[in-house]
Amino acid sequence: MSGTESRTAAVAEIKAVIEDWAEAIRRKDASRVLAHGTEDSVIFSLAPPLKASDSDPDGLEQWFSTWKGPLGFTFQDLDISASGNVAFVTALAHLSGEKHDGQKPALWYRLTLGLKRTDRGWKIAHQHESVPFYMDGSLKAAVDLDPKSEVDWQAPSHPPMAGVVAYLNVQDANATAEFYRRAFGAKEEDRKYAEDGKRLIHCHLTINGGALMLNDPFPEFGYPWKPPEGFVLHLIVDDADFWWKRAVEAGAQVTMPLEIAFWGDYYGQLRDPFGITWGIVAPVKKND
Repeated sequence: MSGTESRTAAVAEIKAVIEDWAEAIRRKDASRVLAHGTEDSVIFSLAPPLKASDSDPDGLEQWFSTWKGPLGFTFQDLDISASGNVAFVTALAHLSGEKHDGQKPALWYRLTLGLKRTDRGWKIAHQHESVPFYMDGSLKAAVDLDPKSEVDWQAPSHPPMAGVVAYLNVQDANATAEFYRRAFGAKEEDRKYAEDGKRLIHCHLTINGGALMLNDPFPEFGYPWKPPEGFVLHLIVDDADFWWKRAVEAGAQVTMPLEIAFWGDYYGQLRDPFGITWGIVAPVKKND
């Protein structure tokens, strides 16, 4: 058999291995998945930790148990390169399914597999999964991309935003953004949806000249919702009464009355329907 014929045969064998490995993932068959890996297989997956081993059947079973029914798992741009006893596979992978809590995650990610030929056939020795992250300073994973997504490299860069920008993980980012529009006159600058078309992975608002970022929880990627506590968002405005009245009429709850504080400014606190505490601050207007 010539070298070309040998490589062609190896590629066919590897493709069959990858297809069976993927089918095992779809069926949530942990033992069948693990049978395709070497004993010392290394995994750099989307989920923590930074480095794991494929020899953790309990961990794999636990992850499978979070899904209801079979998984969707497909490839695009699958490429296999083999030489001797080593092979590399690259692809764009799409994972989807339904969680027991009703959420239906679906995302594309980049997949690289390193395989080696053993006396038991081709086995996966290394698995690497990754997604890009947005370069706008948010460091948020770009889980809304698909193979058709394009980047305009000629688009001008956004100027850096001044000061400290709050990034809130809220239970319903759509509803929160709408409330902030009514209560605080928020202007929406940008929003990006996840592939479920419902949750927001990024929402950029401008309130009183400052930036505020929002996103929905993504527990499947390590970003669950937690009740907000230990911080206050301060709005420094020129007319405390106007801002206060608008927010209260929109549905904000008074937790500290608006009055002259010990340092000489008007100050009061409100809690919005999503549990975020806001401070309204304005200088006391002196009579002429």
